[in-house]
Amino acid sequence: MAEKTLAEKLAVVTGGTRGIGRAVVEELRARGADVIATGTKAAGDLPAGCRYVRLVLEDARSVETMCALIAREAPHILINNAGVSAPGAIDDLDMDEVARVHDINLVAPLHLCRAALKGMTGHGWGRIVNLTAVSGIWGRKGRANYGSSKAGLDGMTASIAAEYGPHGVLANCVAPGFIETDVLRALYSAEQLKALADTVPVRRLGTAQAVAALVVWLAGTENTYVTAQNIVIDGGFGRAR
Repeated sequence: MAEKTLAEKLAVVTGGTRGIGRAVVEELRARGADVIATGTKAAGDLPAGCRYVRLVLEDARSVETMCALIAREAPHILINNAGVSAPGAIDDLDMDEVARVHDINLVAPLHLCRAALKGMTGHGWGRIVNLTAVSGIWGRKGRANYGSSKAGLDGMTASIAAEYGPHGVLANCVAPGFIETDVLRALYSAEQLKALADTVPVRRLGTAQAVAALVVWLAGTENTYVTAQNIVIDGGFGRAR
């Protein structure tokens, strides 16, 4: 049984109803945190102790409403997990779609971070973890739109760490590789997933629970000195092939 190291802490997790976000919510609850989980559809069977708030990241009014809630409730922890991918070659990019992806993956998280930082400063303690992606670090064909939004999120996070470290706020990114979620299974066949797994040194896809364990450690009281990092969790894919 996990120790209740986050008792009396409030966390906000975007995209908290499925996949990595849902695993993060479960891990936070296991450690005693109260959790506000956002999503765009019905909440489903979230763990006891969670509140659900509908949040549409490309809708400025929805983001504004969420920012007001965050400013009012002053969470100690913010996990920006929700995002969207829109693959496409650079020559084929629709610039309206580029703006939409960046609004969801970069601009909306910036607004949420700004809303949370005042409360974290008041607490003298805060943790922000933003989910990036390996394609925002190394680049991949067809990922200019998605990768640039995630690279921007990384740069933003490092700046938050620099500005708010003196106030007790640690800000980091986690960059997952191939993680077996509903989203990945919808994109690839079983044979293609096996082929992906074979490119990873550990010869398997990652799990949402493994990512969540890292995210929650970074967001927790055990982390006292790690900040401004973009930590890759990819089974060695990026460096050990």
